[in-house]
Amino acid sequence: MGSKFSKKYTINIYDVDSHYKCKYSSLMNYLWDVVVSQSDSLGETDNGLVNNCIWVLLKYDLDIIEYPKFRDTITVETDIVGVKKLYGYRSFTIKDSKENTLISGLSTAILIDFEKRKTVKISPEQYDVYGIEKELEENIPLDDFLNIDEIKYSKDYHVRYSDVDINKHVNNVKYMDIAIDTLPRDIINNYEISNIKVLFKKEATDGVTLEVNSDVILGSENELTTLHTIFDSNHNKPITKLEFKWMKL
Repeated sequence: MGSKFSKKYTINIYDVDSHYKCKYSSLMNYLWDVVVSQSDSLGETDNGLVNNCIWVLLKYDLDIIEYPKFRDTITVETDIVGVKKLYGYRSFTIKDSKENTLISGLSTAILIDFEKRKTVKISPEQYDVYGIEKELEENIPLDDFLNIDEIKYSKDYHVRYSDVDINKHVNNVKYMDIAIDTLPRDIINNYEISNIKVLFKKEATDGVTLEVNSDVILGSENELTTLHTIFDSNHNKPITKLEFKWMKL
């Protein structure tokens, strides 16, 4: 039926930071909202469910060229890149009112049975809904992250009820907030994120304690990279990996 979908949003006061720029967390919420809106408009989902299955995000890789500001109107567009085995790939673009590209990137997701919590194969009906004729030739890489060589900052975080979303696990955006909160305030106050790369490997639920480890890699005079791994008490391997590139304000 159609692989592209777009939706307009206005940046409200609760979406912005102390510089009146749209927070990265609000931008991520727009991206997921446009996915659900497209799926519902095509009849693939009903309130986010696909025959009792849910789309679960595995990875974001986004370049942020410029942050929209308070009261700006933006257009968020998504397009289906394709399917390979169990993985579905989408592109995203956010543009301002003059059609300038502010943000672009890719996501990877899989279908999960909501009750059984098991991966489900993407159906031929879904191929038809999105106009997909055949699988992609190759998978898009998932775990292409830098590894932490030295843990410079570490913090425990106790998952709250308010952190859990409709899928009954910690909302994806929360992991970014939790990771960034480990960093010194001079980084957060004097730099802004120019690239977001997040890999969600396992879910975390209400009541668990997360251990967040972070490293900072200095680049040129005006840029740096932060690396983050998040564990919970039930796993000895990271449940989430994050990599942010930052540019000096």
